[in-house]
Amino acid sequence: MNIDFEIKGNRFNARVSAIILNENKTKVLLFKVGNRNQFMLPGGRIEFFEDSKTAIKREIKEELGYELNFKLCSIQENFVDLNNKKITQYCFCYKALYNGKIKTDKFMCKDNNSQYFYWVDISKLNDYNIVPKSTYQLIINSNDIEHIIEFDN
Repeated sequence: MNIDFEIKGNRFNARVSAIILNENKTKVLLFKVGNRNQFMLPGGRIEFFEDSKTAIKREIKEELGYELNFKLCSIQENFVDLNNKKITQYCFCYKALYNGKIKTDKFMCKDNNSQYFYWVDISKLNDYNIVPKSTYQLIINSNDIEHIIEFDN
């Protein structure tokens, strides 16, 4: 069961995400769902009684089939007011290198046929609507661990 619940019309969830870079660190893997205009880092919900590192390994294996070595790079606290619903999300973000051969820049998720992954040139990140907004800085930043608090109305 995912840590994702509503109380009095407001929502809380705990999530993991991953900055997955290609071997020479010129591309990053992003995803989007259907026709939405927003791109995000791969990942998903943390389950009850699951630690964040186990969650990111599980999510990436389920969605991509990759088995990678992950290192924590940030904890994000995101607060969004969307359609009169207050959403609080805690996200543990990890970094990893993908050493495999990139066969195509766009491919379908293994467990959700409405979700697509994109290998994006880091030099062209500004061309993409990436959410949350702080994700851009995380991708291009150093390896220091960051604590980010972001309000998006």
